[in-house]
Amino acid sequence: MPLFTDSIARNLKKPETGFVGSFILRLLKRRNRFLEEKAVEHAEIQPNHHVLEVGFGPGLGLKKAAQCVKKDEGMVHGIDISPAMMNAAMAHLEQEIADDMVQLTIGNAAQLPYRDTSMDRIFHTNCYYFWPDVTAVSRELFRVLKPGGQMVTLLCLERVKESHDNGFLKYGNYDPDGYMDALKTVGFECEGMKSLKDGDEAYEYIPAKKP
Repeated sequence: MPLFTDSIARNLKKPETGFVGSFILRLLKRRNRFLEEKAVEHAEIQPNHHVLEVGFGPGLGLKKAAQCVKKDEGMVHGIDISPAMMNAAMAHLEQEIADDMVQLTIGNAAQLPYRDTSMDRIFHTNCYYFWPDVTAVSRELFRVLKPGGQMVTLLCLERVKESHDNGFLKYGNYDPDGYMDALKTVGFECEGMKSLKDGDEAYEYIPAKKP
């Protein structure tokens, strides 16, 4: 059992192919959809916005975000470290990619391949806990976000704590206070974490703004 737990923990950090990777993919599709869609809702994406999702997984949030932008005016970008998730997202977003509405990149969020002040909105869910250097990634996100731009972070703290207690976050650090401190260190305005509810679904929302 410890080996299986370790394998799940590794695949949560960076999903791979194989039995455990396929299990994680199914889990993300089932359990992350609500958070992904709420993140897009909170981001208040406009038709002309350029939007970035960090750690896009199977592409659920990207598809929702692509419905908010207008072709030839806005664009949705996604970066993820996992080739397995890239393949899953490409299959899920085949039409959006063909229509030049979505652009996917495999890469490290600490070295974003985007121009300074090129994004109007950034969002991510269940992601920051796996960044090796939270401050370095936060600095990059601040760099690519336009002045006045918003970044939305969503998580379900109760579920995350449960995963941590079960050993599934062995390779991550979910501490929201440390994450928010990093955001403030690099220049974001962050008023703190808000506990919200939509029907029976409870979640945490961390808004941040670039002055």
